[in-house]
Amino acid sequence: MKQYPSIFNDVIGPVMVGQSSSHTAASVRIGNVIRQLAGNDTVKKVKFTFDTQGSLATTYDHQGSDIGLLSGLLGFETHDARIPDAFGYAGEADMEYSFEVKDVGPGHPNAYYVDFVSRDGGQTTLTAVSSGGGMIEIIDYMGFPVSIDGGFYEALIICDSSQRAAVAENIRETLTRGHILSFSDKDGRTLINIKSEEEISLAPTDIKAKRLRPIMPVKSQIFPQVPFVTCEEIEKHAKKSGDNGPPLWELAVMYESQRSGLSAEAVTDKMTEIVKILGESLSAPLDKFNKLNKKIGGRILQNQSHLIDKNSEPKLLGGGFTANVIKHVTKFMDIKTSMGVFVAAPTAGSCGCLSGTVFALAEELGLDDADIARAMLSAGLIGVIIAYHSTFAAEVCGCQAECGAGSGMCAAACVEIMKGTARQSFSAASMALQNIFGMVCDPVGNKVEVPCLGKNVLCAFNAIAGANMAMAGFDEVIPLDETIVAMDSVGRAIPRELRCTGLGGLSATKTSLKILASGNRRPVQSRLAGNQE
Repeated sequence: MKQYPSIFNDVIGPVMVGQSSSHTAASVRIGNVIRQLAGNDTVKKVKFTFDTQGSLATTYDHQGSDIGLLSGLLGFETHDARIPDAFGYAGEADMEYSFEVKDVGPGHPNAYYVDFVSRDGGQTTLTAVSSGGGMIEIIDYMGFPVSIDGGFYEALIICDSSQRAAVAENIRETLTRGHILSFSDKDGRTLINIKSEEEISLAPTDIKAKRLRPIMPVKSQIFPQVPFVTCEEIEKHAKKSGDNGPPLWELAVMYESQRSGLSAEAVTDKMTEIVKILGESLSAPLDKFNKLNKKIGGRILQNQSHLIDKNSEPKLLGGGFTANVIKHVTKFMDIKTSMGVFVAAPTAGSCGCLSGTVFALAEELGLDDADIARAMLSAGLIGVIIAYHSTFAAEVCGCQAECGAGSGMCAAACVEIMKGTARQSFSAASMALQNIFGMVCDPVGNKVEVPCLGKNVLCAFNAIAGANMAMAGFDEVIPLDETIVAMDSVGRAIPRELRCTGLGGLSATKTSLKILASGNRRPVQSRLAGNQE
Protein backbone atom coordinates (compact mmCIF):
# COMPACT_ATOMS: atom_id res chain seq x y z
CA MET A 1 0.00 0.00 0.00
CA LYS A 2 1.71 3.18 -1.17
CA GLN A 3 1.61 5.94 1.42
CA TYR A 4 1.46 9.61 0.57
CA PRO A 5 4.61 11.42 1.74
CA SER A 6 4.49 13.33 5.01
CA ILE A 7 6.32 16.64 5.28
CA PHE A 8 7.71 15.53 8.66
CA ASN A 9 8.54 11.94 7.69
CA ASP A 10 9.83 12.26 4.15
CA VAL A 11 10.87 15.87 3.56
CA ILE A 12 11.80 18.10 6.53
CA GLY A 13 13.43 15.46 8.69
CA PRO A 14 14.63 13.42 10.33
CA VAL A 15 16.23 15.25 13.22
CA MET A 16 19.44 13.31 13.31
CA VAL A 17 23.13 12.79 13.96
CA GLY A 18 25.27 11.26 11.25
CA GLN A 19 26.87 11.58 7.86
CA SER A 20 23.91 10.53 5.73
CA SER A 21 20.15 10.27 6.19
CA SER A 22 19.86 7.32 3.80
CA HIS A 23 22.76 5.58 5.56
CA THR A 24 22.88 6.63 9.22
CA ALA A 25 19.31 7.68 10.04
CA ALA A 26 17.69 4.95 7.95
CA SER A 27 20.02 2.40 9.53
CA VAL A 28 19.01 3.52 13.02
CA ARG A 29 15.40 2.94 12.05
CA ILE A 30 16.15 -0.46 10.51
CA GLY A 31 18.01 -1.41 13.69
CA ASN A 32 15.03 -0.27 15.75
CA VAL A 33 12.71 -2.57 13.78
CA ILE A 34 15.10 -5.49 14.32
CA ARG A 35 15.20 -4.70 18.04
CA GLN A 36 11.42 -4.86 18.22
CA LEU A 37 11.33 -8.16 16.34
CA ALA A 38 13.84 -9.49 18.86
CA GLY A 39 11.52 -8.56 21.71
CA ASN A 40 12.77 -5.04 22.48
CA ASP A 41 16.07 -6.35 23.73
CA THR A 42 19.49 -6.18 22.12
CA VAL A 43 19.99 -9.13 19.84
CA LYS A 44 22.50 -11.81 20.73
CA LYS A 45 24.10 -12.10 17.31
CA VAL A 46 23.52 -10.30 14.00
CA LYS A 47 25.04 -10.39 10.51
CA PHE A 48 24.49 -7.60 7.99
CA THR A 49 25.22 -8.36 4.35
CA PHE A 50 25.54 -5.88 1.46
CA ASP A 51 25.55 -6.85 -2.21
CA THR A 52 28.76 -6.15 -4.11
CA GLN A 53 26.79 -4.32 -6.82
CA GLY A 54 24.84 -2.14 -4.38
CA SER A 55 25.82 1.29 -3.12
CA LEU A 56 26.28 0.10 0.48
CA ALA A 57 29.14 -2.23 -0.41
CA THR A 58 31.56 0.70 -0.64
CA THR A 59 29.83 3.25 1.61
CA TYR A 60 28.29 1.48 4.63
CA ASP A 61 31.26 2.18 6.90
CA HIS A 62 32.06 5.65 5.53
CA GLN A 63 28.58 7.10 5.78
CA GLY A 64 27.44 5.61 9.07
CA SER A 65 25.33 2.58 8.18
CA ASP A 66 27.32 0.43 10.61
CA ILE A 67 27.01 2.73 13.62
CA GLY A 68 23.40 3.48 12.67
CA LEU A 69 22.42 -0.18 12.66
CA LEU A 70 24.08 -0.84 16.01
CA SER A 71 22.49 2.31 17.46
CA GLY A 72 19.03 1.17 16.44
CA LEU A 73 19.65 -2.26 17.94
CA LEU A 74 20.58 -0.52 21.19
CA GLY A 75 17.35 1.50 21.18
CA PHE A 76 18.88 4.88 20.26
CA GLU A 77 16.87 7.44 18.28
CA THR A 78 18.15 9.10 15.09
CA HIS A 79 19.26 12.22 17.01
CA ASP A 80 21.00 10.41 19.90
CA ALA A 81 24.41 11.90 20.71
CA ARG A 82 25.67 8.37 21.53
CA ILE A 83 25.52 7.25 17.87
CA PRO A 84 29.25 7.93 17.19
CA ASP A 85 30.05 5.62 20.14
CA ALA A 86 27.78 2.79 18.96
CA PHE A 87 30.60 0.24 18.71
CA GLY A 88 31.52 0.80 22.34
CA TYR A 89 27.94 0.53 23.56
CA ALA A 90 27.41 -2.64 21.50
CA GLY A 91 30.46 -4.14 23.16
CA GLU A 92 29.11 -3.27 26.62
CA ALA A 93 25.85 -4.99 25.66
CA ASP A 94 27.84 -8.12 24.70
CA MET A 95 26.35 -8.01 21.21
CA GLU A 96 27.99 -10.06 18.47
CA TYR A 97 27.83 -8.43 15.03
CA SER A 98 29.45 -8.61 11.62
CA PHE A 99 29.29 -6.75 8.29
CA GLU A 100 29.85 -8.67 5.08
CA VAL A 101 30.00 -7.71 1.40
CA LYS A 102 29.26 -10.48 -1.11
CA ASP A 103 27.33 -11.27 -4.29
CA VAL A 104 23.66 -11.47 -3.36
CA GLY A 105 22.03 -10.73 -6.70
CA PRO A 106 19.87 -8.00 -8.25
CA GLY A 107 18.04 -5.81 -5.78
CA HIS A 108 17.63 -2.31 -4.44
CA PRO A 109 20.96 -0.39 -4.34
CA ASN A 110 20.35 0.37 -0.64
CA ALA A 111 19.43 -3.15 0.45
CA TYR A 112 20.33 -4.54 3.89
CA TYR A 113 20.26 -8.33 4.20
CA VAL A 114 19.95 -9.23 7.87
CA ASP A 115 20.27 -12.50 9.81
CA PHE A 116 19.97 -12.27 13.59
CA VAL A 117 19.53 -14.43 16.66
CA SER A 118 17.42 -13.18 19.58
CA ARG A 119 18.34 -13.70 23.22
CA ASP A 120 15.79 -16.53 23.34
CA GLY A 121 17.63 -18.34 20.53
CA GLY A 122 15.14 -17.62 17.75
CA GLN A 123 16.67 -16.91 14.34
CA THR A 124 15.19 -14.30 11.98
CA THR A 125 16.05 -13.16 8.46
CA LEU A 126 14.83 -10.03 6.73
CA THR A 127 15.66 -7.63 3.93
CA ALA A 128 15.34 -3.89 4.44
CA VAL A 129 15.90 -0.99 2.08
CA SER A 130 16.72 2.64 2.66
CA SER A 131 14.55 4.58 0.22
CA GLY A 132 16.08 8.05 0.76
CA GLY A 133 15.94 10.83 3.32
CA GLY A 134 15.84 8.40 6.25
CA MET A 135 12.80 6.49 4.99
CA ILE A 136 12.88 2.68 5.14
CA GLU A 137 10.93 -0.38 4.09
CA ILE A 138 11.20 -4.00 5.17
CA ILE A 139 10.52 -5.96 1.97
CA ASP A 140 11.17 -9.53 3.12
CA TYR A 141 10.57 -11.24 6.47
CA MET A 142 11.58 -14.88 6.90
CA GLY A 143 11.38 -15.39 3.13
CA PHE A 144 7.90 -13.89 2.83
CA PRO A 145 7.36 -10.65 0.87
CA VAL A 146 6.18 -7.80 3.11
CA SER A 147 5.93 -4.03 3.03
CA ILE A 148 6.68 -2.56 6.46
CA ASP A 149 7.41 1.18 6.43
CA GLY A 150 7.64 1.84 10.18
CA GLY A 151 4.40 3.81 10.21
CA PHE A 152 1.92 1.21 11.50
CA TYR A 153 1.38 -0.94 14.53
CA GLU A 154 1.96 -4.39 13.09
CA ALA A 155 1.74 -8.04 14.04
CA LEU A 156 3.47 -10.84 12.13
CA ILE A 157 2.22 -14.41 12.57
CA ILE A 158 3.62 -17.49 10.83
CA CYS A 159 1.54 -20.67 10.89
CA ASP A 160 1.06 -23.87 8.88
CA SER A 161 -0.97 -23.16 5.77
CA SER A 162 -3.49 -25.77 6.91
CA GLN A 163 -4.19 -23.61 9.97
CA ARG A 164 -4.44 -20.34 8.04
CA ALA A 165 -8.25 -20.15 7.96
CA ALA A 166 -8.68 -20.99 11.64
CA VAL A 167 -5.99 -18.57 12.82
CA ALA A 168 -7.39 -15.80 10.61
CA GLU A 169 -10.89 -16.38 11.95
CA ASN A 170 -9.67 -16.17 15.54
CA ILE A 171 -7.80 -12.95 14.76
CA ARG A 172 -10.79 -11.33 13.03
CA GLU A 173 -13.00 -12.00 16.05
CA THR A 174 -10.85 -9.75 18.21
CA LEU A 175 -9.82 -7.05 15.76
CA THR A 176 -11.73 -3.78 15.64
CA ARG A 177 -12.25 -1.70 12.51
CA GLY A 178 -9.27 0.01 10.93
CA HIS A 179 -7.08 -3.03 10.44
CA ILE A 180 -5.62 -4.61 7.31
CA LEU A 181 -4.82 -8.32 7.07
CA SER A 182 -2.60 -9.67 4.34
CA PHE A 183 -1.53 -13.26 3.67
CA SER A 184 1.52 -14.75 2.01
CA ASP A 185 2.08 -18.48 1.43
CA LYS A 186 5.35 -20.33 0.94
CA ASP A 187 6.41 -23.96 1.32
CA GLY A 188 3.38 -24.97 3.36
CA ARG A 189 3.63 -21.97 5.68
CA THR A 190 1.59 -18.76 5.80
CA LEU A 191 2.58 -15.31 6.99
CA ILE A 192 -0.31 -13.24 8.34
CA ASN A 193 0.54 -9.55 8.56
CA ILE A 194 -1.78 -7.23 10.50
CA LYS A 195 -1.47 -3.46 10.12
CA SER A 196 -3.26 -0.92 12.28
CA GLU A 197 -3.14 2.76 13.19
CA GLU A 198 -3.78 1.70 16.82
CA GLU A 199 -2.12 -0.85 19.09
CA ILE A 200 -3.15 -4.40 18.17
CA SER A 201 -4.87 -6.65 20.70
CA LEU A 202 -4.91 -10.35 19.81
CA ALA A 203 -6.84 -13.28 21.23
CA PRO A 204 -6.51 -16.09 21.96
CA THR A 205 -3.32 -15.31 23.81
CA ASP A 206 -1.58 -18.45 22.54
CA ILE A 207 -1.23 -16.89 19.08
CA LYS A 208 2.48 -16.13 18.80
CA ALA A 209 3.06 -12.85 17.04
CA LYS A 210 6.00 -10.57 16.46
CA ARG A 211 4.84 -7.02 17.17
CA LEU A 212 6.01 -3.69 15.85
CA ARG A 213 5.12 -0.15 16.85
CA PRO A 214 5.49 2.92 14.63
CA ILE A 215 8.95 4.45 14.47
CA MET A 216 8.13 7.38 12.18
CA PRO A 217 7.08 10.83 13.47
CA VAL A 218 3.81 10.59 11.48
CA LYS A 219 1.94 7.28 11.34
CA SER A 220 0.90 5.62 8.09
CA GLN A 221 -2.73 5.67 6.93
CA ILE A 222 -4.93 2.59 6.61
CA PHE A 223 -6.91 4.48 4.01
CA PRO A 224 -4.35 6.81 2.36
CA GLN A 225 -5.96 10.16 1.66
CA VAL A 226 -4.65 13.68 1.04
CA PRO A 227 -6.27 16.72 -0.59
CA PHE A 228 -3.75 16.91 -3.45
CA VAL A 229 -0.38 15.55 -4.51
CA THR A 230 0.40 17.38 -7.77
CA CYS A 231 0.77 21.05 -8.64
CA GLU A 232 -2.16 20.72 -11.02
CA GLU A 233 -4.38 19.46 -8.20
CA ILE A 234 -3.14 22.18 -5.86
CA GLU A 235 -3.90 24.91 -8.41
CA LYS A 236 -7.41 23.54 -8.97
CA HIS A 237 -7.96 23.54 -5.22
CA ALA A 238 -6.54 27.05 -4.85
CA LYS A 239 -8.81 28.46 -7.56
CA LYS A 240 -11.84 27.67 -5.41
CA SER A 241 -10.69 30.46 -3.08
CA GLY A 242 -10.57 33.02 -5.92
CA ASP A 243 -7.77 35.37 -6.91
CA ASN A 244 -4.40 33.68 -6.33
CA GLY A 245 -5.69 31.31 -3.67
CA PRO A 246 -4.05 30.59 -0.28
CA PRO A 247 -0.27 30.98 0.10
CA LEU A 248 1.73 27.82 -0.35
CA TRP A 249 2.44 27.42 3.35
CA GLU A 250 -1.29 27.29 4.14
CA LEU A 251 -1.76 24.65 1.47
CA ALA A 252 1.13 22.73 3.06
CA VAL A 253 -0.59 22.88 6.46
CA MET A 254 -3.83 21.67 4.88
CA TYR A 255 -2.01 18.75 3.25
CA GLU A 256 -0.04 17.70 6.32
CA SER A 257 -3.03 18.03 8.62
CA GLN A 258 -4.96 15.49 6.56
CA ARG A 259 -1.91 13.26 6.07
CA SER A 260 -0.92 13.22 9.75
CA GLY A 261 -4.21 13.69 11.55
CA LEU A 262 -2.72 16.68 13.39
CA SER A 263 -4.61 19.94 13.70
CA ALA A 264 -3.47 22.88 11.58
CA GLU A 265 -2.10 24.51 14.72
CA ALA A 266 -0.20 21.35 15.67
CA VAL A 267 1.36 21.18 12.19
CA THR A 268 2.65 24.77 12.39
CA ASP A 269 3.85 24.18 15.97
CA LYS A 270 5.74 21.08 14.88
CA MET A 271 7.48 22.98 12.10
CA THR A 272 8.29 25.82 14.49
CA GLU A 273 9.95 23.27 16.79
CA ILE A 274 12.09 22.08 13.89
CA VAL A 275 13.04 25.70 13.17
CA LYS A 276 14.12 26.09 16.81
CA ILE A 277 16.31 22.99 16.54
CA LEU A 278 17.91 24.39 13.39
CA GLY A 279 18.46 27.77 15.03
CA GLU A 280 20.04 26.25 18.13
CA SER A 281 22.41 24.16 15.99
CA LEU A 282 23.32 27.16 13.86
CA SER A 283 24.21 29.27 16.90
CA ALA A 284 26.10 26.54 18.77
CA PRO A 285 29.92 26.61 18.73
CA LEU A 286 31.33 23.93 16.45
CA ASP A 287 33.78 22.87 19.15
CA LYS A 288 30.81 21.26 20.87
CA PHE A 289 30.29 18.98 17.89
CA ASN A 290 33.94 18.41 17.11
CA LYS A 291 34.34 16.40 20.30
CA LEU A 292 31.86 13.92 18.82
CA ASN A 293 33.54 13.93 15.44
CA LYS A 294 36.87 12.77 16.88
CA LYS A 295 35.22 9.48 17.80
CA ILE A 296 34.55 8.47 14.21
CA GLY A 297 37.62 9.89 12.47
CA GLY A 298 38.38 10.02 8.78
CA ARG A 299 37.11 13.53 8.17
CA ILE A 300 38.27 15.22 4.94
CA LEU A 301 37.25 18.86 5.40
CA GLN A 302 37.74 20.70 8.65
CA ASN A 303 35.14 23.30 9.58
CA GLN A 304 34.91 25.95 6.88
CA SER A 305 32.03 28.27 7.81
CA HIS A 306 34.11 30.55 10.06
CA LEU A 307 36.37 31.41 7.11
CA ILE A 308 33.72 33.70 5.62
CA ASP A 309 33.93 36.11 8.56
CA LYS A 310 37.66 35.61 9.05
CA ASN A 311 38.55 36.38 5.43
CA SER A 312 35.82 38.87 4.46
CA GLU A 313 38.41 41.59 3.75
CA PRO A 314 39.03 42.47 1.01
CA LYS A 315 35.27 42.47 0.55
CA LEU A 316 33.82 39.29 -0.93
CA LEU A 317 31.83 39.52 -4.14
CA GLY A 318 28.09 40.00 -3.70
CA GLY A 319 28.11 41.73 -0.34
CA GLY A 320 26.98 40.57 3.07
CA PHE A 321 23.94 38.56 2.01
CA THR A 322 25.94 36.46 -0.44
CA ALA A 323 28.57 35.86 2.23
CA ASN A 324 25.91 34.87 4.77
CA VAL A 325 24.29 32.38 2.43
CA ILE A 326 27.63 30.63 1.94
CA LYS A 327 28.39 30.83 5.67
CA HIS A 328 25.06 29.39 6.82
CA VAL A 329 24.89 26.70 4.17
CA THR A 330 28.42 25.68 5.16
CA LYS A 331 27.66 25.83 8.89
CA PHE A 332 24.90 23.25 8.56
CA MET A 333 27.25 21.03 6.58
CA ASP A 334 29.94 21.56 9.24
CA ILE A 335 27.46 20.51 11.93
CA LYS A 336 26.53 17.37 10.00
CA THR A 337 30.13 16.37 9.39
CA SER A 338 31.02 17.12 13.02
CA MET A 339 28.29 14.68 14.15
CA GLY A 340 26.13 17.40 15.70
CA VAL A 341 22.32 17.42 15.72
CA PHE A 342 20.74 18.81 12.56
CA VAL A 343 17.65 18.34 10.39
CA ALA A 344 17.84 16.57 7.04
CA ALA A 345 15.90 18.73 4.58
CA PRO A 346 15.40 16.77 2.47
CA THR A 347 18.53 14.67 3.15
CA ALA A 348 21.69 14.90 5.22
CA GLY A 349 23.82 15.34 2.12
CA SER A 350 21.68 18.31 1.07
CA CYS A 351 20.93 19.67 4.54
CA GLY A 352 22.68 23.02 3.97
CA CYS A 353 20.93 24.36 0.87
CA LEU A 354 17.39 24.98 2.14
CA SER A 355 18.07 25.63 5.83
CA GLY A 356 21.18 27.76 5.25
CA THR A 357 19.51 29.95 2.64
CA VAL A 358 16.34 30.49 4.65
CA PHE A 359 18.27 31.41 7.79
CA ALA A 360 20.47 33.80 5.81
CA LEU A 361 17.33 35.44 4.42
CA ALA A 362 15.91 35.62 7.95
CA GLU A 363 18.96 37.57 9.08
CA GLU A 364 18.85 39.82 6.04
CA LEU A 365 15.13 40.63 6.36
CA GLY A 366 14.62 40.42 10.12
CA LEU A 367 12.33 37.39 9.99
CA ASP A 368 11.17 35.52 13.10
CA ASP A 369 10.69 31.78 13.70
CA ALA A 370 7.09 31.91 12.45
CA ASP A 371 8.24 33.40 9.13
CA ILE A 372 10.93 30.74 8.80
CA ALA A 373 8.42 28.00 9.63
CA ARG A 374 6.10 29.20 6.85
CA ALA A 375 8.99 29.14 4.38
CA MET A 376 9.94 25.62 5.48
CA LEU A 377 6.33 24.45 5.16
CA SER A 378 6.23 25.82 1.61
CA ALA A 379 9.44 23.97 0.81
CA GLY A 380 7.98 20.88 2.46
CA LEU A 381 5.00 20.76 0.12
CA ILE A 382 7.27 20.99 -2.93
CA GLY A 383 9.27 18.15 -1.38
CA VAL A 384 6.10 16.10 -1.00
CA ILE A 385 5.44 16.38 -4.73
CA ILE A 386 9.04 15.38 -5.51
CA ALA A 387 8.95 12.46 -3.06
CA TYR A 388 5.67 11.11 -4.42
CA HIS A 389 6.74 11.21 -8.07
CA SER A 390 10.48 10.58 -7.68
CA THR A 391 12.94 9.99 -4.84
CA PHE A 392 15.39 11.67 -2.49
CA ALA A 393 17.91 8.82 -2.83
CA ALA A 394 21.13 9.65 -4.65
CA GLU A 395 21.71 5.92 -4.95
CA VAL A 396 18.64 5.81 -7.23
CA CYS A 397 18.77 9.16 -9.08
CA GLY A 398 22.12 10.80 -8.35
CA CYS A 399 22.69 14.05 -6.48
CA GLN A 400 19.93 15.76 -8.44
CA ALA A 401 17.61 13.84 -6.09
CA GLU A 402 19.30 15.36 -3.02
CA CYS A 403 20.97 18.74 -3.55
CA GLY A 404 18.91 19.23 -6.70
CA ALA A 405 15.62 18.51 -4.94
CA GLY A 406 16.73 20.74 -2.08
CA SER A 407 17.30 23.55 -4.57
CA GLY A 408 13.76 23.29 -5.95
CA MET A 409 12.35 23.26 -2.43
CA CYS A 410 14.53 26.22 -1.48
CA ALA A 411 13.31 28.24 -4.49
CA ALA A 412 9.72 27.83 -3.27
CA ALA A 413 10.75 28.86 0.27
CA CYS A 414 12.37 32.03 -1.11
CA VAL A 415 9.19 32.90 -3.01
CA GLU A 416 7.17 32.44 0.18
CA ILE A 417 9.51 34.80 2.01
CA MET A 418 8.95 37.34 -0.77
CA LYS A 419 5.16 36.89 -0.33
CA GLY A 420 4.75 35.31 -3.74
CA THR A 421 1.89 33.06 -4.80
CA ALA A 422 1.75 29.28 -4.90
CA ARG A 423 1.88 29.52 -8.69
CA GLN A 424 5.09 31.56 -8.50
CA SER A 425 6.56 28.99 -6.10
CA PHE A 426 5.88 26.21 -8.60
CA SER A 427 7.51 28.25 -11.35
CA ALA A 428 10.59 28.97 -9.23
CA ALA A 429 10.95 25.33 -8.21
CA SER A 430 10.59 24.16 -11.80
CA MET A 431 13.28 26.54 -13.08
CA ALA A 432 15.62 25.55 -10.26
CA LEU A 433 15.13 21.83 -10.94
CA GLN A 434 15.56 22.22 -14.68
CA ASN A 435 19.07 23.56 -14.02
CA ILE A 436 20.33 20.50 -12.12
CA PHE A 437 19.39 17.59 -14.39
CA GLY A 438 22.15 15.01 -14.46
CA MET A 439 23.87 16.09 -11.23
CA VAL A 440 25.89 13.02 -10.22
CA CYS A 441 26.74 11.75 -6.74
CA ASP A 442 30.50 11.14 -6.59
CA PRO A 443 31.65 11.68 -2.98
CA VAL A 444 35.39 11.95 -2.49
CA GLY A 445 36.70 9.25 -0.18
CA ASN A 446 33.13 7.97 0.10
CA LYS A 447 32.41 10.74 2.62
CA VAL A 448 29.46 13.12 2.41
CA GLU A 449 31.72 16.18 2.33
CA VAL A 450 33.28 16.83 -1.10
CA PRO A 451 31.79 17.88 -3.50
CA CYS A 452 28.63 17.88 -1.35
CA LEU A 453 29.45 21.22 0.30
CA GLY A 454 30.02 22.98 -3.02
CA LYS A 455 26.83 21.50 -4.47
CA ASN A 456 24.82 22.76 -1.50
CA VAL A 457 26.19 26.29 -2.04
CA LEU A 458 25.62 26.07 -5.80
CA CYS A 459 22.04 24.89 -5.32
CA ALA A 460 21.36 27.67 -2.80
CA PHE A 461 22.19 30.36 -5.35
CA ASN A 462 20.38 28.41 -8.07
CA ALA A 463 17.29 28.55 -5.83
CA ILE A 464 17.66 32.28 -5.22
CA ALA A 465 17.97 32.89 -8.96
CA GLY A 466 14.92 30.73 -9.66
CA ALA A 467 12.89 32.60 -7.06
CA ASN A 468 13.89 36.00 -8.43
CA MET A 469 13.12 34.92 -11.98
CA ALA A 470 9.69 33.63 -10.97
CA MET A 471 8.87 36.80 -9.04
CA ALA A 472 9.93 38.85 -12.07
CA GLY A 473 7.53 36.90 -14.26
CA PHE A 474 9.96 34.66 -16.16
CA ASP A 475 8.30 31.73 -17.96
CA GLU A 476 9.39 28.32 -16.70
CA VAL A 477 7.83 26.73 -19.84
CA ILE A 478 7.78 23.19 -18.40
CA PRO A 479 5.33 22.86 -15.46
CA LEU A 480 6.79 21.58 -12.20
CA ASP A 481 4.88 18.27 -12.34
CA GLU A 482 6.41 17.49 -15.74
CA THR A 483 9.85 18.69 -14.65
CA ILE A 484 9.86 16.26 -11.72
CA VAL A 485 8.90 13.32 -13.94
CA ALA A 486 11.65 14.25 -16.40
CA MET A 487 14.16 14.67 -13.57
CA ASP A 488 13.34 11.20 -12.27
CA SER A 489 13.81 9.70 -15.73
CA VAL A 490 17.20 11.40 -16.14
CA GLY A 491 18.32 10.34 -12.67
CA ARG A 492 17.56 6.67 -13.23
CA ALA A 493 19.56 6.84 -16.48
CA ILE A 494 22.70 8.02 -14.67
CA PRO A 495 25.28 5.18 -14.62
CA ARG A 496 25.49 3.21 -11.39
CA GLU A 497 29.09 4.38 -10.92
CA LEU A 498 27.81 7.95 -10.51
CA ARG A 499 25.03 7.20 -8.02
CA CYS A 500 26.78 7.23 -4.63
CA THR A 501 28.81 4.08 -5.15
CA GLY A 502 32.22 5.74 -4.95
CA LEU A 503 33.15 4.21 -8.30
CA GLY A 504 33.17 7.16 -10.70
CA GLY A 505 33.58 10.90 -11.14
CA LEU A 506 35.54 12.64 -8.37
CA SER A 507 35.33 9.43 -6.32
CA ALA A 508 37.66 7.73 -8.80
CA THR A 509 40.32 10.46 -9.00
CA LYS A 510 43.86 9.80 -7.82
CA THR A 511 43.43 12.16 -4.86
CA SER A 512 40.15 10.57 -3.80
CA LEU A 513 41.62 7.08 -3.95
CA LYS A 514 44.57 8.28 -1.88
CA ILE A 515 42.19 9.68 0.74
CA LEU A 516 40.27 6.41 0.70
CA ALA A 517 43.46 4.43 1.27
CA SER A 518 44.67 6.69 4.08
CA GLY A 519 42.56 5.14 6.80
CA ASN A 520 39.01 6.23 6.11
CA ARG A 521 37.51 2.80 6.73
CA ARG A 522 36.46 2.04 10.27
CA PRO A 523 38.91 -0.17 12.17
CA VAL A 524 36.07 -2.23 13.69
CA GLN A 525 34.24 -4.47 11.20
CA SER A 526 32.97 -7.24 13.44
CA ARG A 527 32.66 -8.41 17.01
CA LEU A 528 32.14 -12.15 17.06
CA ALA A 529 32.70 -14.82 19.67
CA GLY A 530 36.39 -15.60 19.59
CA ASN A 531 37.09 -12.50 17.51
CA GLN A 532 36.67 -9.57 19.89
CA GLU A 533 38.11 -6.74 17.79
